[in-house]
Amino acid sequence: MERHEEVFFSLLRNAFWGTPVEIPEGFADWGKVARTAKIQSALGVAGDIMLSDPGIASAISQELRTRIKTFIMANIMTHGKLNGVLVNVVSQLSAAGIRPVLLKGQGLAQYYPKPELRQCGDIDLYVGLERYADSYDVVKPLATQIDDRKALEVGKHYDFFVGKVSVEVHRYSERYPTARLDRIYQEIARKGLSEALVPMVFSGQEVNTPSDEYNAFYVFSHIFHHFLTSGLGARQLCDWMLFLRARSSNIDMESLKRILLSVDMMKPWQSFGCVLVKFFGMPADAFPFYDSSQQHKAEKILRRLLDEGNFGQERAVNKNRGANYLINKTKAVLAHIGRTFGLVFLFPRHSFIQIWHTLSSGFAQVWNDAKIRFRR
Repeated sequence: MERHEEVFFSLLRNAFWGTPVEIPEGFADWGKVARTAKIQSALGVAGDIMLSDPGIASAISQELRTRIKTFIMANIMTHGKLNGVLVNVVSQLSAAGIRPVLLKGQGLAQYYPKPELRQCGDIDLYVGLERYADSYDVVKPLATQIDDRKALEVGKHYDFFVGKVSVEVHRYSERYPTARLDRIYQEIARKGLSEALVPMVFSGQEVNTPSDEYNAFYVFSHIFHHFLTSGLGARQLCDWMLFLRARSSNIDMESLKRILLSVDMMKPWQSFGCVLVKFFGMPADAFPFYDSSQQHKAEKILRRLLDEGNFGQERAVNKNRGANYLINKTKAVLAHIGRTFGLVFLFPRHSFIQIWHTLSSGFAQVWNDAKIRFRR
């Protein structure tokens, strides 16, 4: 890693585990640290340390301090907006007898030492297959924008906007790339999204989140899916780590182990666990099923994360978009296939399965999206 990247991770370790910030002698590349943090969707956390540590704050420019403060204030305001929309949507669905479950996002933010510093995304709510169409009728009057044509026809979710806040309503929390794995996963999800739910309260409104065993697995499964297909940032790994720190004592580890083995995810889980231990500061004995034999993959995984940015924002296919919708989508599918080939040396079995799935379904999805998008 370069020096500014090492400093970035040192800031994260300080924020989450209280370890001293390690700054190389003569280091002055604080602009690069801030840019890395932003690309990794972790500027709120890292920037807060940069502003609150007197030695660091005095070493960075006034202009950079102002930019970080502005970002943090905007992020705090966005949290307020997302939580307000979450409460409204959940209350409307609950009044209609629909029991939504909050996935990732605002639920995981509650496990941060300062929840308002987690960089916001969208709101993901799971309602299941049976109430999927009913939920659309409930939320449509709340939406400032909703895709009537796409919502109930394809995919695992539909999405709508309330102002600038994006909400996804899921019939499936995730889909796996083979029929056999998907059958196993959907049964795991059915149980984890209906039993032993963990309630949280937002402005007086109770909102359910998944069971602890399922959530530990699901958050990682989402991470690994994005690692194989598009890229991910430090924020996703922070989410997972902080959830495990907060909820491990409530997790039935034998049940979690069975889940991971049933979908062939134990080795990826352990490999990414080595990333958390080596770079994010998590104690090895605090990570479930830690296996140091997977540590040789940690640096390679982290290099991908640093080079590609959150959800692959630094990849050329995402930065250099043309005006033609179909060409863009086709280029994205081809880029995903090429990218996954590059991961074969890390996770050969999972990569080949993902390549086959992308080949078999990717262009069909492009065609379906195009028919819906351009249908008259």
